[in-house]
Amino acid sequence: KGGKIMTVKMEDISENLHGLIKIIGMENFLKVSKALGGSSIYIPIYKNVQMAERNRQITKEYNGKNTKELSKKYNLTKQQIEKLVREK
Repeated sequence: KGGKIMTVKMEDISENLHGLIKIIGMENFLKVSKALGGSSIYIPIYKNVQMAERNRQITKEYNGKNTKELSKKYNLTKQQIEKLVREK
């Protein structure tokens, strides 16, 4: 109230969140805090986030005859490639 600008300092925030603040900045952290404060959120491992894009690429590149090439390119077994394209 009264239009006073709030200043939040790093020491005001729990130490286990400092890494997040260093990545997204204090302003964005405060936006997240305002929108999701009190919620428990899960942040997936980066590798797992990338997997969906990799799987889309494999499905797009697959022609029924290039399982061996795709397995080498994406460092997967031929069986993994075949299972992936079967499930799509």
